Amino acid sequence: MPKVSPHPHVSWRDGRPRFQPGTELRAQGMKGTDLRWPQTPPDGWNITKLEPGDRNEGRWYSKGEAVDWSAAFVKKLAARKRPPRATPAKPVVARPAGKAPSLYTLERLFDEWFRSTKFQVPADPLERRRLRAARVVYADNTIADYRAKAAVLEAFDPSLWASPVDALSQPVLFGVYEELLATRGLATARGVIATLSVALSWGKRRGRFTFRENMGINPAADLGMSTPPPRVRFATRPEIEALIAVADRIGEPEIGDSIMLGLWTGQRQADRLELEDNGLMRGRRIFRQAKTGAIVAVLEAPELERRLAASAERRRPAKAEALMAASPQERQIIERRFRRVILNELVDRRAGMGNRQSWSPFERGYYSHRFARLRSYAVAGILDVAATAGAGRAVWIVKPCPSLEDFNDADLRDTAVTWMALAGATIPEIISVTGHTAASANTILKHYLAQHPEMADAAIGKMMAWFDAGGETEIGL
Repeated sequence: MPKVSPHPHVSWRDGRPRFQPGTELRAQGMKGTDLRWPQTPPDGWNITKLEPGDRNEGRWYSKGEAVDWSAAFVKKLAARKRPPRATPAKPVVARPAGKAPSLYTLERLFDEWFRSTKFQVPADPLERRRLRAARVVYADNTIADYRAKAAVLEAFDPSLWASPVDALSQPVLFGVYEELLATRGLATARGVIATLSVALSWGKRRGRFTFRENMGINPAADLGMSTPPPRVRFATRPEIEALIAVADRIGEPEIGDSIMLGLWTGQRQADRLELEDNGLMRGRRIFRQAKTGAIVAVLEAPELERRLAASAERRRPAKAEALMAASPQERQIIERRFRRVILNELVDRRAGMGNRQSWSPFERGYYSHRFARLRSYAVAGILDVAATAGAGRAVWIVKPCPSLEDFNDADLRDTAVTWMALAGATIPEIISVTGHTAASANTILKHYLAQHPEMADAAIGKMMAWFDAGGETEIGL
């Protein structure tokens, strides 16, 4: 099976990715380009929007982003080279009897799967919620992930992509998995094979093929793929304080609000960005999911209360201005938008935008970019340049926190579970806040609490008190 470079047209200099066109592409006018984010990405911008010749000055693409850009660029090149479909000069006649039928390829399978009802998500939010609950359609994130994994497979092995499905066997797909594992990593390898397995199952149920070469069994199932080791990472209190201090200092308090919201509710990033504030009820802050309508009710911690109050004060003038010029129908939309707990408050300095704040909901990719930038500031620290010059030594506004280098926004959810457990909360108490299952909460604590001797000390202390009090080991009837 041919080995394909995981990142065609991309070279690495000192660990940084750069588009490196060959002779043919240079003849077409393409120039070498640094693979970087814009300093202030427009709403909806993603890594595939970068075009050869762009001069962005934001953070550099990660290795995974560079590989994904390369895959998308290869598809663009292939689309340009593909000849236009010729119009038949005469009507198509029926296929003569006895002629071999066309082969059902992997490419055709994915094309039909992507056009199936599972991917036809209605625009109406209520109807979308109903169909998702009934498992008629996939969630937006699931659709995006399936399409991304299919694109990886197509770019990685074009010959497999054009192969008949009935010719696939388990040894062939295990070979694909091993090559993906070596070039793209375990997470991508598992994701691609899992997506392929779902697509194959969909096609088999509809009679498109029979898995002839694999005795009727899905060749992507039961490959014995490796399981990634559990991620052992939760934030310490100084790390959380550093992140929030940096967010406030650089003028991005909404990212600090999101961090605090994740810590005190245990909600996922995507869920936090969709939360609406429905006010207080009996001392509990009531949040509502904008898309699903699910309710999250938590006892309001003073730290969270202060952040929410400051956020409401910041957005008050913008909300009043928007409502003044709005029609009655528009007022309802504006009121609903400003109920979002987290809104993008960054000033848009693009030409023609008037240096205004958008006050719009975050898109996940853009929020992740903002969090990564905030983390990099927290790792490096913020130096007081004037005070340092006067004192002759480093004077920090926010001290460097290098341990945050490997901390991700997703780790806030596990941090919430861990902190509640360290505070003495039971598993049922924890999952009533965060929405974890008991099994998943136990899994988190199994890996995280082993690092905290306080829990072991508390257990032994309780046992010592029981023993010294003459604790009974026999149960009388």
